[in-house]
Amino acid sequence: MAIESARQRRVLITGANRGIGLTLAKHYKATGWNVVAAVRNPAAASEVHACILTILDVSLQLHALQVESILTLDVSNEESIHAAACTLGADVPIDLLINNAGVLTRDSLASASKAELLRQFEINAVGPFLVARAFLPNLERAVATSVRPQILANVSSIVGSMSLNTTGQNYGYRSSKAALNSLTKSLSVDLGARGICCLLLHPGYVQTDMTDHRGDMDVHESIAGLAAVLAKATFDDNATFFHTNGSVIPW
Repeated sequence: MAIESARQRRVLITGANRGIGLTLAKHYKATGWNVVAAVRNPAAASEVHACILTILDVSLQLHALQVESILTLDVSNEESIHAAACTLGADVPIDLLINNAGVLTRDSLASASKAELLRQFEINAVGPFLVARAFLPNLERAVATSVRPQILANVSSIVGSMSLNTTGQNYGYRSSKAALNSLTKSLSVDLGARGICCLLLHPGYVQTDMTDHRGDMDVHESIAGLAAVLAKATFDDNATFFHTNGSVIPW
């Protein structure tokens, strides 16, 4: 096994153009990681640079930030996922893959539609699975060059917990996150055998665009907790569902 100090650690974050994904990118860049930011819209790349550094002159953003690379990746489009993986290249090690991109459509028993249910499953559950599979060679490459566990972290939600659901509603979001939890459990078995630890993360009820900024914590508080969880994670935590405060959430 290669000596880990021979290279910087690398994180790939989906949905890195705003909110939780953007703040995660900011955190890992500030702590010395190589950051690969994956965004759905190529135009969002400028937003990544602008928001991370709060630089007004857009022309200076790329050089100032020095993000290693920005990938165009739409988690609802399998061809886009494969193209992003090919662009990065299988020989680039990824120590931490954070599947953060997601969507929320608030619904009720009366309003939930088939189209919106399927859309949320496609983005919140199927997409992260396809991303994990596409970048598996990169995670495996990192396994061979690091003494620390390589981590696949899927951003889920406490509303995906079956045992904690006492309020109903939000059928598409709840069920798609529960599906993500189930997929991650299966991945923890298959990838665990390859030295990759799979985690689920609940970021809290965060003040982001997804929640119309109605959350009970700001994004910096959420990311501080998530980063602490990830920093402390060992392979013994494989298949664990963590709250941003470090507690374990029941299935």
